[in-house]
Amino acid sequence: MAEQDSAMTDPSRDRGFTEDPDAKAKPGRRSAAPTPRWVKVFGIIAVALVLIFVFNHLAGGGMGGHTP
Repeated sequence: MAEQDSAMTDPSRDRGFTEDPDAKAKPGRRSAAPTPRWVKVFGIIAVALVLIFVFNHLAGGGMGGHTP
């Protein structure tokens, strides 16, 4: 019962602190799960579409039928 009381009053447990404050910031640690391939492909496609739109707009293609 004494352990439960001390755990309830220990402020470091209430705030989620660990004994090592730099545990999450150590260099060389990798994330638990790598980014899935479909996310990378989707990102590459999204960046390519944005670049095509910007290039088309700067090259004078404009916004299609939006000109008077």
